[in-house]
Amino acid sequence: MIQKGFNSFQIKIIALVLMVFDHIHYTFTGVFPVPMWFTILGRLSAPLFIFATANGMRYTKNPVKYLMRLWIGSVFMGFGNELINSYFPLPNGGIIINNIFSTLFIISLIIFSIQRISICKKESRPFLQYIFLMLVPVFSSIIILLAMSDPGLFFITRGIMLFVPSLLFCEGGIVLVALGVGLYLCNQDKKKIGIFYFLLSLLIFAMGYNPEIGVESMFLDNIQWYMVFALPFMLLYNKQKGRGMKYFFYAFYPAHIYILTILANIISKY
Repeated sequence: MIQKGFNSFQIKIIALVLMVFDHIHYTFTGVFPVPMWFTILGRLSAPLFIFATANGMRYTKNPVKYLMRLWIGSVFMGFGNELINSYFPLPNGGIIINNIFSTLFIISLIIFSIQRISICKKESRPFLQYIFLMLVPVFSSIIILLAMSDPGLFFITRGIMLFVPSLLFCEGGIVLVALGVGLYLCNQDKKKIGIFYFLLSLLIFAMGYNPEIGVESMFLDNIQWYMVFALPFMLLYNKQKGRGMKYFFYAFYPAHIYILTILANIISKY
């Protein structure tokens, strides 16, 4: 029987390939010419991973373990980024701040809280603790902002940023977190997903408007809106898991970023 559409594994593989194009552009720009379309393709990657994560939280039998894996990945990337930036700086002057794990963790934490609040309401149990849990990334953002103004609190600020993913400082920030929670709340209704995702992409497109440049700025200076082209893959999702290999994605993400960064650093010296 021929499978219709894409399962979760296939969507993540598509996202992975597009992600590699994006990171090649980021790490090797300045070493040799890398076409802009590499990073334009990459605009589709994060939304697809977020889509898969929102569905993963819907189907997982153990959401706590799911959250723990993402948190461990986030902490690992935090330390890994600091090491790679110290010993293998990018020749173009950029720094590695990639940590989609932190974004996925916050999305999953909010979804987990929503799920628990719903259960508590049905069972007439208190749910205040889950509201607090949902707001942890907000609290950590506030603490970081307050502590950043005091150099004496540097280590406290760094500690919070490493161990408590924050809404304002995670990769993609509020927009990507809103995307993930919104996709989950669409409850796999393709019509709702289509409308929500298109409107969010349209909003990002409009946010790229620069009155000094004009309408052209919405196309030339702002490429994030290209994420709209990830929508067809989402609408073709067939609600099947496909192959597992969950640890492959957890390992591949930091590994490919650090390998590309090291290669860019080495090649630039010759």
